[in-house]
Amino acid sequence: MVSSSHEAMHRIFQEDPGIFARTFEKFGVPFAHSVQVSYLPTDLTEIQPLERRVDTLLRFDGADGDSRLLLVEAQSKRDPAKPSSWAYYASHLHAKYKVPPLLLVVC
Repeated sequence: MVSSSHEAMHRIFQEDPGIFARTFEKFGVPFAHSVQVSYLPTDLTEIQPLERRVDTLLRFDGADGDSRLLLVEAQSKRDPAKPSSWAYYASHLHAKYKVPPLLLVVC
């Protein structure tokens, strides 16, 4: 259920997008001042099926009930597209299995 506090927590950034740069600067983290800010669709539903496969996926279940996922990816060369794929894999696996994933990239 949407509440007024929920709306306020994100609408402040819609009303004043420059708040990012000002806030980060106060903490000594550079954040470029934008010339233009665009609103993008908030619906993240995927319409087209997209094949995504990991090289190896293992689930470790401990005696104490603690579980972990180990996602192993083998890389023989640099691929600038991989970090976004790995971020997708990790977030998808966490949402699907409700278990923290660990990514191991073997180079």
